[in-house]
Amino acid sequence: MNQKNIKGISLKNVSAGYKGKTIIKDIDLYFPAGKITAILGENGSGKTTLLRAMAGLIKYDGSISIDGEELSDMSSRKRAAKIAMLAQMNSAYFSFTVEETVKMGRYRFSKGIFSESDKNNWLSVEKCMQDADITDIRKKYIGELSGGQLQRVYLAQMFAQDSEYIFLDEPTNHLDLKYRSALEQRLLNSNKSVVMVYHDIATALKIAHQIVLIKYGNVTAVGSPAEIISNGSLNEAFSMDVISYLGLNKKII
Repeated sequence: MNQKNIKGISLKNVSAGYKGKTIIKDIDLYFPAGKITAILGENGSGKTTLLRAMAGLIKYDGSISIDGEELSDMSSRKRAAKIAMLAQMNSAYFSFTVEETVKMGRYRFSKGIFSESDKNNWLSVEKCMQDADITDIRKKYIGELSGGQLQRVYLAQMFAQDSEYIFLDEPTNHLDLKYRSALEQRLLNSNKSVVMVYHDIATALKIAHQIVLIKYGNVTAVGSPAEIISNGSLNEAFSMDVISYLGLNKKII
Protein backbone atom coordinates (compact mmCIF):
# COMPACT_ATOMS: atom_id res chain seq x y z
CA MET A 1 0.00 0.00 0.00
CA ASN A 2 1.21 3.49 -0.85
CA GLN A 3 2.28 5.19 2.38
CA LYS A 4 0.50 8.39 1.31
CA ASN A 5 -2.80 6.49 1.29
CA ILE A 6 -2.45 5.41 4.92
CA LYS A 7 -4.76 7.37 7.24
CA GLY A 8 -4.10 7.68 10.93
CA ILE A 9 -1.07 8.08 13.18
CA SER A 10 1.54 5.31 13.40
CA LEU A 11 4.27 5.09 16.02
CA LYS A 12 7.12 2.63 15.62
CA ASN A 13 9.71 2.05 18.32
CA VAL A 14 9.18 5.56 19.75
CA SER A 15 11.07 6.66 22.86
CA ALA A 16 11.15 10.15 24.38
CA GLY A 17 11.89 11.99 27.58
CA TYR A 18 13.50 15.04 29.12
CA LYS A 19 17.04 16.05 30.08
CA GLY A 20 18.49 12.68 29.17
CA LYS A 21 15.87 10.69 31.08
CA THR A 22 13.71 8.34 29.02
CA ILE A 23 10.02 8.52 29.99
CA ILE A 24 8.31 6.46 27.26
CA LYS A 25 10.10 3.47 25.79
CA ASP A 26 9.83 1.60 22.48
CA ILE A 27 6.19 2.53 21.82
CA ASP A 28 4.38 0.91 18.88
CA LEU A 29 0.86 2.28 18.39
CA TYR A 30 -1.73 3.09 15.76
CA PHE A 31 -4.32 5.83 16.21
CA PRO A 32 -7.11 5.39 13.63
CA ALA A 33 -8.31 8.41 11.67
CA GLY A 34 -11.79 9.68 12.43
CA LYS A 35 -11.89 8.04 15.87
CA ILE A 36 -11.46 9.16 19.48
CA THR A 37 -8.58 7.55 21.36
CA ALA A 38 -8.11 8.10 25.10
CA ILE A 39 -4.72 7.59 26.75
CA LEU A 40 -5.13 6.50 30.37
CA GLY A 41 -2.69 5.77 33.15
CA GLU A 42 -1.46 6.84 36.56
CA ASN A 43 0.25 10.18 37.17
CA GLY A 44 3.79 10.08 35.84
CA SER A 45 3.12 7.12 33.57
CA GLY A 46 4.16 9.00 30.41
CA LYS A 47 0.81 10.09 28.95
CA THR A 48 1.69 13.74 28.39
CA THR A 49 5.18 12.87 27.16
CA LEU A 50 3.64 10.59 24.54
CA LEU A 51 1.23 13.31 23.41
CA ARG A 52 3.99 15.94 23.24
CA ALA A 53 6.18 13.64 21.16
CA MET A 54 3.28 12.99 18.76
CA ALA A 55 2.78 16.75 18.40
CA GLY A 56 6.47 17.26 17.64
CA LEU A 57 6.97 19.40 20.73
CA ILE A 58 9.83 17.28 22.09
CA LYS A 59 12.55 15.21 20.45
CA TYR A 60 11.94 11.51 20.03
CA ASP A 61 13.66 8.41 18.72
CA GLY A 62 11.84 6.09 16.32
CA SER A 63 9.18 6.92 13.76
CA ILE A 64 5.95 8.93 14.04
CA SER A 65 3.98 9.21 10.81
CA ILE A 66 0.69 11.02 10.18
CA ASP A 67 -1.31 9.87 7.18
CA GLY A 68 1.83 8.17 5.89
CA GLU A 69 4.15 11.19 6.22
CA GLU A 70 6.94 11.34 8.79
CA LEU A 71 6.25 14.01 11.41
CA SER A 72 9.85 15.21 11.43
CA ASP A 73 9.69 15.91 7.68
CA MET A 74 6.68 18.26 7.93
CA SER A 75 6.99 22.02 7.80
CA SER A 76 5.52 23.94 10.74
CA ARG A 77 2.60 25.11 8.56
CA LYS A 78 1.87 21.57 7.36
CA ARG A 79 2.09 20.30 10.93
CA ALA A 80 -0.40 22.99 12.02
CA ALA A 81 -2.78 21.81 9.29
CA LYS A 82 -2.52 18.27 10.63
CA ILE A 83 -2.37 18.80 14.39
CA ALA A 84 -4.03 21.17 16.86
CA MET A 85 -3.07 20.60 20.48
CA LEU A 86 -4.55 21.78 23.75
CA ALA A 87 -1.81 21.47 26.36
CA GLN A 88 -2.26 21.64 30.10
CA MET A 89 -2.49 25.25 31.19
CA ASN A 90 0.35 27.11 32.85
CA SER A 91 0.54 30.49 34.55
CA ALA A 92 2.56 32.24 31.80
CA TYR A 93 0.19 34.60 29.98
CA PHE A 94 0.81 37.26 27.36
CA SER A 95 -1.12 40.53 27.10
CA PHE A 96 -3.63 39.45 24.46
CA THR A 97 -7.37 39.75 24.48
CA VAL A 98 -9.66 36.75 24.23
CA GLU A 99 -10.46 37.56 20.60
CA GLU A 100 -6.78 37.98 19.69
CA THR A 101 -5.92 34.69 21.37
CA VAL A 102 -8.60 32.76 19.49
CA LYS A 103 -7.54 34.43 16.24
CA MET A 104 -4.03 33.04 16.70
CA GLY A 105 -5.52 29.64 15.94
CA ARG A 106 -6.00 30.86 12.35
CA TYR A 107 -2.37 31.76 11.76
CA ARG A 108 -1.85 28.98 9.21
CA PHE A 109 -4.53 30.59 7.03
CA SER A 110 -3.15 34.13 7.33
CA LYS A 111 -0.05 36.04 6.24
CA GLY A 112 0.33 37.38 9.78
CA ILE A 113 -1.37 36.85 13.11
CA PHE A 114 -2.65 40.40 13.35
CA SER A 115 -3.06 41.15 9.65
CA GLU A 116 -6.51 41.72 8.21
CA SER A 117 -7.91 38.23 7.70
CA ASP A 118 -10.42 37.28 5.07
CA LYS A 119 -14.08 36.84 5.86
CA ASN A 120 -13.79 33.08 6.39
CA ASN A 121 -11.16 33.56 9.08
CA TRP A 122 -13.30 36.03 10.99
CA LEU A 123 -16.36 33.80 10.65
CA SER A 124 -14.40 30.86 12.04
CA VAL A 125 -13.11 32.88 14.99
CA GLU A 126 -16.62 34.14 15.75
CA LYS A 127 -18.13 30.64 15.50
CA CYS A 128 -15.50 29.14 17.80
CA MET A 129 -16.02 31.88 20.38
CA GLN A 130 -19.77 31.34 20.24
CA ASP A 131 -19.36 27.58 20.69
CA ALA A 132 -17.13 28.19 23.71
CA ASP A 133 -19.55 30.80 25.13
CA ILE A 134 -16.88 33.49 25.35
CA THR A 135 -18.20 36.21 23.02
CA ASP A 136 -19.17 38.38 26.00
CA ILE A 137 -15.56 38.47 27.23
CA ARG A 138 -13.88 38.93 23.83
CA LYS A 139 -12.22 42.22 24.78
CA LYS A 140 -10.92 41.03 28.15
CA TYR A 141 -7.25 40.20 28.53
CA ILE A 142 -6.59 36.55 29.19
CA GLY A 143 -4.72 37.35 32.40
CA GLU A 144 -8.02 38.62 33.83
CA LEU A 145 -9.89 35.36 33.32
CA SER A 146 -10.83 32.52 35.65
CA GLY A 147 -9.36 29.07 35.04
CA GLY A 148 -12.56 27.84 33.42
CA GLN A 149 -12.85 30.85 31.13
CA LEU A 150 -9.22 30.53 30.09
CA GLN A 151 -9.64 26.85 29.29
CA ARG A 152 -12.60 27.68 27.03
CA VAL A 153 -10.53 30.36 25.26
CA TYR A 154 -7.76 27.87 24.52
CA LEU A 155 -10.31 25.30 23.35
CA ALA A 156 -11.79 27.91 20.99
CA GLN A 157 -8.30 28.71 19.69
CA MET A 158 -7.62 25.03 19.08
CA PHE A 159 -10.89 24.48 17.19
CA ALA A 160 -10.25 27.65 15.16
CA GLN A 161 -7.08 26.02 13.84
CA ASP A 162 -9.34 23.48 12.09
CA SER A 163 -6.68 20.77 11.96
CA GLU A 164 -7.35 17.17 10.98
CA TYR A 165 -6.08 15.76 14.29
CA ILE A 166 -6.96 17.11 17.72
CA PHE A 167 -4.66 16.41 20.69
CA LEU A 168 -6.06 17.17 24.14
CA ASP A 169 -4.20 17.03 27.45
CA GLU A 170 -6.75 17.05 30.28
CA PRO A 171 -9.22 19.22 28.33
CA THR A 172 -11.90 19.35 31.02
CA ASN A 173 -9.64 20.91 33.67
CA HIS A 174 -11.46 23.83 35.37
CA LEU A 175 -14.60 23.37 33.24
CA ASP A 176 -18.07 23.42 34.76
CA LEU A 177 -20.24 20.38 34.05
CA LYS A 178 -22.24 22.04 31.27
CA TYR A 179 -19.06 22.95 29.41
CA ARG A 180 -17.63 19.46 29.93
CA SER A 181 -20.77 18.00 28.44
CA ALA A 182 -20.68 20.44 25.53
CA LEU A 183 -17.06 19.56 24.79
CA GLU A 184 -17.78 15.83 24.84
CA GLN A 185 -20.64 16.27 22.39
CA ARG A 186 -18.54 18.46 20.13
CA LEU A 187 -15.78 15.86 20.00
CA LEU A 188 -18.27 13.08 19.25
CA ASN A 189 -19.90 15.11 16.47
CA SER A 190 -16.74 16.60 14.97
CA ASN A 191 -15.69 13.72 12.70
CA LYS A 192 -12.13 14.70 13.67
CA SER A 193 -9.39 12.34 14.72
CA VAL A 194 -8.97 12.89 18.47
CA VAL A 195 -6.23 11.75 20.84
CA MET A 196 -6.76 12.79 24.44
CA VAL A 197 -5.11 12.32 27.81
CA TYR A 198 -7.83 12.00 30.41
CA HIS A 199 -7.96 11.59 34.19
CA ASP A 200 -11.74 11.12 34.07
CA ILE A 201 -11.75 7.39 33.35
CA ALA A 202 -15.53 7.02 33.27
CA THR A 203 -15.94 9.76 30.66
CA ALA A 204 -13.06 8.41 28.58
CA LEU A 205 -14.69 4.98 28.52
CA LYS A 206 -17.98 6.58 27.50
CA ILE A 207 -16.80 8.65 24.53
CA ALA A 208 -13.63 6.95 23.23
CA HIS A 209 -13.55 4.36 20.48
CA GLN A 210 -10.10 3.17 21.51
CA ILE A 211 -8.30 3.11 24.86
CA VAL A 212 -4.51 3.09 25.29
CA LEU A 213 -3.22 2.18 28.74
CA ILE A 214 0.26 3.26 29.84
CA LYS A 215 2.21 2.25 32.91
CA TYR A 216 5.83 3.14 33.71
CA GLY A 217 6.34 4.50 30.20
CA ASN A 218 5.16 1.36 28.46
CA VAL A 219 1.91 0.59 26.66
CA THR A 220 0.24 -2.21 28.60
CA ALA A 221 -2.98 -2.59 26.61
CA VAL A 222 -4.88 -1.23 23.61
CA GLY A 223 -8.50 -1.98 22.86
CA SER A 224 -12.10 -0.85 22.86
CA PRO A 225 -13.63 0.28 26.18
CA ALA A 226 -15.48 -3.04 26.45
CA GLU A 227 -12.28 -5.01 25.89
CA ILE A 228 -10.29 -2.94 28.39
CA ILE A 229 -12.95 -3.48 31.05
CA SER A 230 -13.51 -7.18 30.45
CA ASN A 231 -9.90 -8.33 30.28
CA GLY A 232 -8.79 -6.74 33.55
CA SER A 233 -6.12 -4.53 31.98
CA LEU A 234 -7.73 -1.34 33.32
CA ASN A 235 -7.26 -2.57 36.89
CA GLU A 236 -3.67 -3.55 36.17
CA ALA A 237 -2.81 -0.15 34.72
CA PHE A 238 -4.01 1.66 37.87
CA SER A 239 -2.96 -0.97 40.43
CA MET A 240 -6.44 -1.02 41.93
CA ASP A 241 -9.94 -2.31 41.29
CA VAL A 242 -11.04 0.53 39.02
CA ILE A 243 -13.93 -1.51 37.66
CA SER A 244 -15.56 -1.91 41.07
CA TYR A 245 -14.74 1.66 42.12
CA LEU A 246 -16.54 3.05 39.07
CA GLY A 247 -19.34 0.54 39.31
CA LEU A 248 -18.50 -0.89 35.89
CA ASN A 249 -18.99 -4.45 37.15
CA LYS A 250 -22.69 -3.60 37.44
CA LYS A 251 -22.99 -2.24 33.94
CA ILE A 252 -22.14 -3.68 30.58
CA ILE A 253 -20.70 -1.03 28.28
